[in-house]
Amino acid sequence: MNFKRTNIVRLIIQWGLFIFLTALWTKVLIVKDSFVNFEACCPMGGLQSIATYINNGSLACTMEGMQVIMGALLAIATILFSKLFCGYLCPIGTLSEGLSKLGKRLHLPKFEITGFADIVLRSLKYILLFITFYFTLQSNDLFCKTFDPFYAVASNYGEDTNTLWATLAIVFVVAGAIFLRQFWCRYLCPLGALSSMFKYFYVFIAVAIVGIVLAQTEVEMAKEIVLGVACILGFTFEIIGLKKKAGVQVLKVVRNPHTCIDCGLCSKNCPQGIDVAHMTSVNHPDCNLCAECITSCPKEGAIGINGKNKFTWLPALITIALVMIGLILGSKMEIPTVNTNWGNDAENARSATFEMRGLKHVKCYGSSISFVNEMQAVKGIIGAETYVGDHHVILTYDTTVITAAQIRRAIFKPTDMDIHEPDNEESVYIYDLKVENYFDELDRVFIANTLKDMKSVFGLKTIYGDPTVTVRIYGDSTLTTDSLTHLIENMNLVYATPEKKFSSKGLYTVSEASVNDTTYSGIYLKSLKFKPFRTSFNKRSEYQDDQIATVHIPITRFPNRQQKMQFVANYLSFTNKNVVGLISRYTMNGPEAIVFYVKDQITEEEVLELMAVDSITVHYSNGTTKQMKTPYAFDTN
Repeated sequence: MNFKRTNIVRLIIQWGLFIFLTALWTKVLIVKDSFVNFEACCPMGGLQSIATYINNGSLACTMEGMQVIMGALLAIATILFSKLFCGYLCPIGTLSEGLSKLGKRLHLPKFEITGFADIVLRSLKYILLFITFYFTLQSNDLFCKTFDPFYAVASNYGEDTNTLWATLAIVFVVAGAIFLRQFWCRYLCPLGALSSMFKYFYVFIAVAIVGIVLAQTEVEMAKEIVLGVACILGFTFEIIGLKKKAGVQVLKVVRNPHTCIDCGLCSKNCPQGIDVAHMTSVNHPDCNLCAECITSCPKEGAIGINGKNKFTWLPALITIALVMIGLILGSKMEIPTVNTNWGNDAENARSATFEMRGLKHVKCYGSSISFVNEMQAVKGIIGAETYVGDHHVILTYDTTVITAAQIRRAIFKPTDMDIHEPDNEESVYIYDLKVENYFDELDRVFIANTLKDMKSVFGLKTIYGDPTVTVRIYGDSTLTTDSLTHLIENMNLVYATPEKKFSSKGLYTVSEASVNDTTYSGIYLKSLKFKPFRTSFNKRSEYQDDQIATVHIPITRFPNRQQKMQFVANYLSFTNKNVVGLISRYTMNGPEAIVFYVKDQITEEEVLELMAVDSITVHYSNGTTKQMKTPYAFDTN
């Protein structure tokens, strides 16, 4: 007689993975700048991305080929075998089982939900599944992040998490596992609902037929109808499966009633509470082939996988094999997050492609769309693909309109920023460093953050170069090209989001460094960030100079390196016909505005009142007007 109380192989897989994830999570909490992408193998994200790719033509969020493969393999495994992910890999399922056993050891009350209440509660996970997929398809972002208890804990309530919803989900997981049986998995988990739908795979055959019909007839709200039909059918077949056989599986638990000694241990030890002792073939919607019923049986040959007791290890082996296949295929598969083409047939006929890697700001669906929108504004570019996994893009372009070199320049975004403010009379030196691997917006973040604590550095500017970008640093005489080169080549900063981590360590090489022959004064450097302006209006030329007066008004706030004084001039010209001109400039005392007005028609005090408003009305040539916040602050006291 071979008598075991638990499936040791499953226990090792479950808790080995759980301990591994917990160790990674602990490292993130303790070790500064450490990062782990807990979504790297997320099948739920992959399944949602498959849906967004079918519906929107793009992957969701930061999903890649790895998650898509894992999602597809989960579906295949569930259709052919059972909910292997739920039974062997899901960390929430593992925790739920552990908490359930802890509750028993502590002799806490355990409640079993049965009958009509059980049926009603099972509908909740399908409702949540509908909501999750609906909003994911709407936004192309993973809506499940807002409430997923695993993501909330792993990301330490990351920016996509809704604190209230995620906290409630964690409470349902913990309390539900202790006082009820697998409450989260059975009643609330949207992946559990999706797995049940795969288990009854003919749900998807029906849904596919509905989708094709709706697509042909161009029915409005087709997406919502397909989602609704899928969830209703999934729930319906789950309820049917509670009473009789409803799914088709290659592997299933089979009990031999002739050999069985009716001890009831199989039912008692089932984590899902399935009454195995009164079944011949277990095709229950909650069965995940955990094999606990088999390993707890004291009678050889009474129960087994397809009736074979020696096949107890088979579900675990299949699970491990599928994970390995997923890791291998996922590491090799590249799927574009966004893939779009807006060229016509003639443009595509004479097109070529340009590929560029290392664009770290292309890291998710949102940033991919922003990049594509920027490229659509570049004449000659007619298509774009983005790959967020390794941050590269492929652009399709009309070879008669634009060249590859011009595309590279169009992608580049120059930087011109202030770091510290020099004294007006201070000498400002210009240090030019040709930095290899510098091209992306994040490169500016790294270098600017490295320089920000250096009081001897006043500003940073980047100048396009092919293949090497020039990083121009404005600073005092204490800086040297050697010290700046060492600083940039040896910086060690980390930029982390909930999904990605980027390190500057060993990223940059300075191929050339020099000190520019030109030097600036502090006041001149400060003036570069202020855009001067000059205009006249309201028939200024018809007045003699002695008819015009001026008022000088200090500017205390202005848009850095942007010209918006034309909005102020527009406002003045329409508000009072006796104001006839406006100049803005930078002086030794800082920026100022000079307003020209007609003597004897308006007073200086009235002009100052016009300049003291918090908002202005701008008039456009098409007759429309717009109210906007005054872009400058004027000292009118």
